[in-house]
Amino acid sequence: MKKDKIFAKKNSTIKPFEFNDEVAEVFTDMLHRSIPSYPLTINTIKSLTTRFIQPNSNCYDLGCSLGEATFAIEEGITIDGCKIIAIDKSSAMTKKFHNKLNKKTVSTPITIINDDVINLNISNASIVVMNYTLQFIDMDLRQKILDKIYNGLKPGGLFILSEKIGNNDKMINDLLIELHHEYKYKNSYSHIEISQKRTALEKVLICDDISTHNQRLEIAGFTNYGIWLQHFNFLSYVAVK
Repeated sequence: MKKDKIFAKKNSTIKPFEFNDEVAEVFTDMLHRSIPSYPLTINTIKSLTTRFIQPNSNCYDLGCSLGEATFAIEEGITIDGCKIIAIDKSSAMTKKFHNKLNKKTVSTPITIINDDVINLNISNASIVVMNYTLQFIDMDLRQKILDKIYNGLKPGGLFILSEKIGNNDKMINDLLIELHHEYKYKNSYSHIEISQKRTALEKVLICDDISTHNQRLEIAGFTNYGIWLQHFNFLSYVAVK
């Protein structure tokens, strides 16, 4: 696993964050050192897949990056006739994911698509995962995507949503940010790296608060949903159709 040193050098000008070749090369390390409880999230996707997978159905990983959630879905499938569709609009990510997939033996077929999530048709789905993806999508499209997910799910199908969140209480919001930065510092990111990456993400990663997520899920049609994990300003939802 190549170590993330993208923001290690002090720069006078910080460009907006991109999912390019440089990021794809170190993305696994970046995820595991930046997102609290990330391994637990991936392991739980596997467990939830085993509980909710339906025969002869489709599974979707929306914003698949290098495929960690996709492989967790694949490992959780215990029945026949299923397919996995993984999509990401970063060609750097899907290219590297293809290379990883070519080196693995999988029991369930995986199709990798290089395109925007908004263009994907979702149908006959028993599992849909959005792992830290919605936060990078245009605000005006977020409800449309959740509507599409709900409509594409089979009855009893599962939607897993993981996101970084904001908090309307400024004091609590600042506290959660500070705790997250402390977490990254303990994972060997310098203060310069933390600061510069935050600047790079400022207008790229736009967080919603919990009430906004709840409202979107309800508008889409979900009545059974809840937060199964929160660690600082990162959380994961489960929603069942």
